[in-house]
Amino acid sequence: MHGFMGSIALIGAGKGGSAILSVLLKEPNINVVGIADINPDAPGLNIARQANIFITNDFKELAAKKPDIIINVTGIKSITTEILKILRRKSPHTEVIDGQSARFIWDLLEKRRQSKEDLKALLNETKDLYRIGVALTSADKLEEVLDTLLIEALRTVNAPAGSVALYDEKSDTLTLKAVHGFSHDFSHVVQWKRRDGGMTDHVLSKRIPTVISDIETYPFVDNRNIIKEGIKSIVAVPLFANDHIIGILYIDDFKPRNWMQREIEFITLLGIQAAYAIEKFRLIETISKTQNYLKNVLDNSADIIVTTDTEGRIVEFNRGASRILGYSKDEIIGTKAEKLWVQPEQRHDILKVLEKEGYVSNYETQLITKDGQIIDVSLTLSYIISSQKGILGTVGISKDITEKKKLERAIEERNLELRELNEKLEAKVIERTKELEKANRELERSNRLKSQFIATMSHELRTPLNSILGFSELLMDEVFGPLTEKQKKYANNIYNSGSHLLQLINNILDIAKIESGKMELHYEAFSVRHAISEVETVIKPLSEKKKQNLVVVIGNKVSIIKADKVKFKQILYNLLSNAVKFTPEGGDIFLEAELLDSDNISYFIKNSDICPNDANCLKISVTDTGIGIKKEDHEKIFSEFEQVDSSFSRRYEGTGLGLALTKKLVELHGGEISVESEEGKGSKFTVILPLFDVTTIEKELKHREPELIEEPVYDVDISKNRRGDAPLILVVEDDPSTSELLTLYLAQGGYRVAHAYNGDMAISRIKELKPFAVLLDVMLPGKDGWEILQEMKSDPEMKDIPVIISSVIDNRELGFALGAADYLVKPLDRITLLKKLEELSFATKKGRRPVNILCIDDHNDVLELLTSILEPQGYNVITANSGRQGIEKAVAYKPDLVILDLMMPEIDGFEVAQILKSNPATMDIPILILTAKDLTVDDRLRLAGKIENCIQKSHFTKEDLLMHIRDLEVTYPVRAGLLDEVSGLFDHCYFQIRLAQEVSRAGRYRSTFTLLMLDLDNFTEYIKAHGIHRANIVIRKIAEFLRRSLRGSDTVVRYGIDEFGIILSSTLKASAEAVAKRFLSFIESYPFYGEEIMPQGKITATVSVINYPQDASSPEELVFKAHQMLRKAKETGGQKVVVYDYQ
Repeated sequence: MHGFMGSIALIGAGKGGSAILSVLLKEPNINVVGIADINPDAPGLNIARQANIFITNDFKELAAKKPDIIINVTGIKSITTEILKILRRKSPHTEVIDGQSARFIWDLLEKRRQSKEDLKALLNETKDLYRIGVALTSADKLEEVLDTLLIEALRTVNAPAGSVALYDEKSDTLTLKAVHGFSHDFSHVVQWKRRDGGMTDHVLSKRIPTVISDIETYPFVDNRNIIKEGIKSIVAVPLFANDHIIGILYIDDFKPRNWMQREIEFITLLGIQAAYAIEKFRLIETISKTQNYLKNVLDNSADIIVTTDTEGRIVEFNRGASRILGYSKDEIIGTKAEKLWVQPEQRHDILKVLEKEGYVSNYETQLITKDGQIIDVSLTLSYIISSQKGILGTVGISKDITEKKKLERAIEERNLELRELNEKLEAKVIERTKELEKANRELERSNRLKSQFIATMSHELRTPLNSILGFSELLMDEVFGPLTEKQKKYANNIYNSGSHLLQLINNILDIAKIESGKMELHYEAFSVRHAISEVETVIKPLSEKKKQNLVVVIGNKVSIIKADKVKFKQILYNLLSNAVKFTPEGGDIFLEAELLDSDNISYFIKNSDICPNDANCLKISVTDTGIGIKKEDHEKIFSEFEQVDSSFSRRYEGTGLGLALTKKLVELHGGEISVESEEGKGSKFTVILPLFDVTTIEKELKHREPELIEEPVYDVDISKNRRGDAPLILVVEDDPSTSELLTLYLAQGGYRVAHAYNGDMAISRIKELKPFAVLLDVMLPGKDGWEILQEMKSDPEMKDIPVIISSVIDNRELGFALGAADYLVKPLDRITLLKKLEELSFATKKGRRPVNILCIDDHNDVLELLTSILEPQGYNVITANSGRQGIEKAVAYKPDLVILDLMMPEIDGFEVAQILKSNPATMDIPILILTAKDLTVDDRLRLAGKIENCIQKSHFTKEDLLMHIRDLEVTYPVRAGLLDEVSGLFDHCYFQIRLAQEVSRAGRYRSTFTLLMLDLDNFTEYIKAHGIHRANIVIRKIAEFLRRSLRGSDTVVRYGIDEFGIILSSTLKASAEAVAKRFLSFIESYPFYGEEIMPQGKITATVSVINYPQDASSPEELVFKAHQMLRKAKETGGQKVVVYDYQ
């Protein structure tokens, strides 16, 4: 009856009437005019009497009151009927309500009453929230906010206890800040971390109020303090500020309790108000800390820091400013900043720069102190900018540079004095400089003449000696026929005398190079033990010839040294050869090597600079039981051409250069050499060499390319093995023991070795290293050996590198068909392996055609020597005795190799190399330098990129020459029968092998591939009309298109005269059919010469498409079915793609 205004009468004063009457009496807009009931004791009548309402026992009398509504609550229908009859006569406007309608009115009135009560309660809560909000916002401290929040929350929901804890998100901890209603012990735990599965974790994770009516039913409530305090029910409300939880409000009761929704909502709203008040105090605390920090920075800075507002008035003035300028903050703040400037207009100029650039840095100017002193400062100025208000002013930092400027002025004055002094001395210096320049020119000329003399002597002496040694060696080898014993003896004498003379010349030249500073050391880390072993191998035959006992002792700590390995071995050789020379037959020679540490270094060395800071040194001593040396001659033996007795040179064939050179080589390494000897009792020579940090050296060795063997790890005779310039063999082998064995074989054979352990690694290593040859296993993880071989022979960058298959499987036919150079079946033996590699050298070209070598040298005896060495090996030798003639013959003959001398009249070897490499006709011919000249750094730079290698005539032997020639790898041809010369594709033979390989691989890996057979329609007609030349052009063009259209993993071959085979790996028939149609489209659309004579007016083709394993199970079945489809398609006109239907 919302909004009703009028009068009402009731029939029935029982329980229902009594309840309705109570509700109606509370409605101010409703007037109850009467109530009727036959029972005088009805409860509703008592209420009516108290309210002075008309009472009757006859309901008919109510009509006389003419109410707007009569409500019949008796439930008797006849009463309603009878009263309606009466009302029609007496009060026709009155309505009668009974039964359910009466109940509806009662419910409506009751709800209205309840709504009023709820509204009243809501108004009270709103007032409370407003009151509490005012209290929170007006609080002076955070503690006051938290206490207010807790007390008001407990009062509102009538709870006996509670607490507030603040949450730190960074440390994931809560801190108890307010508590009420608990014992003193509860507050002992002030801080706790979030525990997985606990109540705090539950609240923080869910981010909504957690209501627990009875903790017995919630397993995660297991806090000892809560249980100890007797808490039975809890409401935990998270406090949010800017979507972050900043704390938790806990409301607790000591008995189980069903919390009302209104209570939870009120506490939540209260928490929201409190959270913002809490956050306010946190921000205030942060701002306060920041202000204190900035204040400390300002006050503790030694520089002047001044801030101004937009009007130029000083706002901040730090302690540094007060100390330097003399003003207190009180007397300076608020005044204009120009007051501090010596020239106030400068500040205006700086502000203009600041306005333009936004920043002024290190501007030097002057300020004036309170007592009038002027100081120099370096000013940095910038704006103070607020995001809301824009520019607030400026901040300037001025560094006092007064002392610095004074010093600069003093230096400037001193410089002025020095300039005046320099001007006076300049004339004298110029005069003296001219004298020095003249002397230097004379010295340079002397050095140049000396160098020219050394170079000329090197060439003029070594060149004829080279011929003497070469021809005598050929005679001893009986190249031109057998010799008599006397002839052999004389030839041997010639060779030995020439070698002795060559050694003398080399020693003289080495000493000259050291003295002139042109001797270069090439440092490398190497094993001392192995270097000594190599020298021992050379010396051993000499000592055994004199029946001497050579003993070598190497200390356990001796391992790695970083030095010039060649020079290091020369030092050892010189000392040992001297010992052999001066020790009689049957004598003893001892070589000892040990590491000197900080405890015993000082005992052995004279010069402390050799091993500074107690660093380790290597000590090598050579002791003999020979003739000995007088004490007064100890220093003399280290001088050039000096021996203790001239008779020694006759008796022992010495020149006195060996020890002199040894001393200089030792000193060149930063070491020292000494001698202990008594005449007739033998000698002991000791060499001390500094060691680099062994740890660093070992790390350096470990970090080298791990697959390249720089030093062998086994004890074998490798004195004839070559390292840096030896041919590189890539071993592709996944079994470590087999790989190690092959490395041993190859290293003993003089080869360098690199490794790859799987297919993908092999391809990248081949491209990176460009090895002389590849030793390839077939059974590899990832790509197998057949795939690697095929990929190599299809890649222009790798196709010419020889491959030797090494496998337990004997499948030579497939290996050779795929382009292998040779095939070895495991287990391998060393001799066979090295022999096969030897066959892969430069000389293998002899099997196909003679190898032409052009030798250019102005000495005919050298040309004759080279010819006598090379021709017996099957090479065709062309000679030229001048640079000009050499160039002409290189252009005319286009040789496979040029052997070139550098020191020639008119056009020297440098110019010849330059001309040959600049000529397109000769630029690809490799050049091998054979010279007596010692190459300087400039010489090497001139030859860089133009030559393949360089051999010194002083160290030149027949074996060296042949080995260098074999190292120059040339194109290794693809085996006959694999390549079709017309199309440039692989041919029918290769196709059969490749198809079998693809079937095997698809079966092994359960993959698929599709075969296309493409046949040109009626192509014999085209051949008859235009000839084979035009037909070949068509074939080449189609082959080029097919090759360009396919992936790297696919294969295309010329299967017949007019037929091509295409293997599409990992391809289904549907995709293959699309590829086939593209092929036909190209062939039909391309304008081939004279194709109009064909039956279709153009060249066309037919393609059959068949899949493995869907359509066939073997290579033979694939080809048979493909050809069968082609034949049927051609019978119906061809010019189509036919796909095999396996159904």
